[in-house]
Amino acid sequence: MRFALILMLVALAQPANASWTFCVAESDGGKQIWITGVFAAARPRERLELDFKALLRDRGVLNPVVQCPAPQDDRIEAVNSQFTATEFHRKLGDALHSVASPEFELQP
Repeated sequence: MRFALILMLVALAQPANASWTFCVAESDGGKQIWITGVFAAARPRERLELDFKALLRDRGVLNPVVQCPAPQDDRIEAVNSQFTATEFHRKLGDALHSVASPEFELQP
């Protein structure tokens, strides 16, 4: 109940016409996974993927393979997709690393 209330409040604080996405990257044969929070996609998906890849390379991640799902109009659907991706990698035993989306989403 509390989680649903928080999601609703966050959704109200976000732009009304926003499309939502998150990004996932893997390296080390898919055993190291970096995943962002859900954010309003202000730029094309291809640009977000390039920016996320650059951020990870700057952090020393070798050859990250990056994917940002197509933005969705419904933020809750994007959150559910992100949760599904996280749980999938957790079940595989991959090492998960969180990345705050503004770290790359707001880069010039």
